[in-house]
Amino acid sequence: MRLLFASLVASLILCAPAFAQARIALVIGNDNYQTPGWALDNPVNDAELMGEALEAIGFDVETVTDASLEGMEEAFQRHGERLSLAGEDAIGFFFYAGHGAQSEGLNYLVPIDAEVYNEADLWREAPNLGLLFRYLERAGNSTNFIVLDACRNNPMPAATRATDGRGLATAGRVRGTLIAYSTAPGSVAEDGVGGNSPFTTALASLIQQPGYSAETMFRVVATRVEQITDERQLPWTESGLRGETDFCFAGCERNDEERSESTALAAVIGSSSVAALQGFLEAFPTTKSRGMVEARIAEIEAPAPSGEGRSPQAEGNSAAARIEQAEADEARIKDVLGVEMSVSKLLMPWKSDPKQIAARTGMNQRIIQGDASYARRDDSLFVFFDPGASELSDAAKSNMSAFVEWVADEHAAEHGARSIAIVSACDSTERTISLCRNRGTIVYDYLRGQLGLPDNAIIPPESWGRHRQLSATDSGLDQDSLNRYAIIQLIED
Repeated sequence: MRLLFASLVASLILCAPAFAQARIALVIGNDNYQTPGWALDNPVNDAELMGEALEAIGFDVETVTDASLEGMEEAFQRHGERLSLAGEDAIGFFFYAGHGAQSEGLNYLVPIDAEVYNEADLWREAPNLGLLFRYLERAGNSTNFIVLDACRNNPMPAATRATDGRGLATAGRVRGTLIAYSTAPGSVAEDGVGGNSPFTTALASLIQQPGYSAETMFRVVATRVEQITDERQLPWTESGLRGETDFCFAGCERNDEERSESTALAAVIGSSSVAALQGFLEAFPTTKSRGMVEARIAEIEAPAPSGEGRSPQAEGNSAAARIEQAEADEARIKDVLGVEMSVSKLLMPWKSDPKQIAARTGMNQRIIQGDASYARRDDSLFVFFDPGASELSDAAKSNMSAFVEWVADEHAAEHGARSIAIVSACDSTERTISLCRNRGTIVYDYLRGQLGLPDNAIIPPESWGRHRQLSATDSGLDQDSLNRYAIIQLIED
């Protein structure tokens, strides 16, 4: 996979902090429904993903999958007992994925053995949320979170649901409790095009990231789900949390690396550019948001519903059009989140690199402007080397991959043979001319062998040695470091 984010922070490593309050969670996922046509693909996967995420932030998690009516009611009771034993300061968390329905303003979570043909069947064969509330009230702990990723393509008779036949109702009893719904009241949630639902994917990612208060975190989850689903699904939250201090699942402090990742994610998650999203994963290989980003990629690449067009990315637009679309997507994200980051800088990070700018300026002074064969475009890329070395650094490979993806591929396709030139050089202290020449050869081989540029598009490397040094002028950069390079130049007919 090509690297697109070389200038961003390399890896994010999260360390789970210690928490003073006991954290108790119950997670239920039902997908193997016994009634024909009711089966779902992802709730059990969602339960397992949420269980892992909650354990990572200090919760003692009980996970129940494919539960019967008796199994769900017993799990509710155990959850209440565990919270009661943990004391009034305990934090409770309940997560449910599967079918849900409402009747007379009450929400019912449907077990796998339910046979529901009318409203009375629902009352008898599915526990309602009120039962869980009773156990929580008896436990007496001050703070609880209830998360319902339900209402997925609900197959139950219309008599068992709201007047519009869709979704859950608001709970209406939330003091000391935050209730998060995967979609707005009266709406249906998506099961997801991958292994998890969009809501659970976003929640499992963000709940492990520090710096978010609980209410903010669920608000950001809602925003991410809207972006992943192109606003087909709009999560909803009711909060009755109390107190004067914020509760943060993964801690309220965030370091510079974590802020960098968060900013980069906000800039690309709503983009229709698969390349930008893949680039984020390359830049942050340990990110907790991998599932969310992959879900967005799957959403972009999935066939459009009947009667709808494919996304610009799916239609294979030019690099310029893809960047333009990414910028348009970014404007919407900025409006929602107040993020200030240029998508074009994420896609082409070398553009704003001071060392690249200084080197390009110096190179322009060296090019003979009157020679038509050297009518090189200004969007060239410098590949810089360490003293006495000709090996490519990870940063150089990343920049080259992005350069080919967003610039060179399109240029070679448009201008054909001998449209890309490579010139290499050494600094004033490097005495071996073969070192300079080898730098050009290394770049040449990487462009062809690893990045797939056509052989005939690239002019065999030439070396300027130490005779045409680039001036650092008043850039503040070390001139020797500026002259250990191989430049990839684009030539126009």
